[in-house]
Amino acid sequence: MSVRRQATLYLPPPHDAAIEALRSRFNPRQFGLIRAHVTLCRGDEVADWDALSGRLRDLGESDVALTFGAPVRDGPLVYLPTTGDCRSFDALRLALLAGGDSLPRRHDPHITLVHPRNGSCSAADFAEISRRCQPFSVLFRTVTLIEQVDGSRWKDLAHFGASGG
Repeated sequence: MSVRRQATLYLPPPHDAAIEALRSRFNPRQFGLIRAHVTLCRGDEVADWDALSGRLRDLGESDVALTFGAPVRDGPLVYLPTTGDCRSFDALRLALLAGGDSLPRRHDPHITLVHPRNGSCSAADFAEISRRCQPFSVLFRTVTLIEQVDGSRWKDLAHFGASGG
């Protein structure tokens, strides 16, 4: 059995509707597996999920403010990169992943619109995505621990912050 876990920032309303519409049209398979999100901590970065959950509980509300810019295409991958200040994201990652032998690796927050694992993007598709995407800012208030078993749909395990913990 293959199990993957991660700590995730799901894209909240009202921004999620427009982004999910793009994802469902241009990468329906990925859309069916996971909601629009920013990955906060990947499974290979976390040795002890119970300890990470404890740190999230102890932190309480940890808002992350991010601004997303114009879409970027890299082969079949299409994503919305962050622009500007990512200090709140970096600080939360450091708080969650601190305690190892080294600082957490650099992770640039982004929202994937078309995932190369199961999607593709033509020049015409990218032109339409670009026309439909405008820069926007988001305040993430909840961290969700999620899990995927054997390539199935990701399931929420726990919520921390404004709506959980």
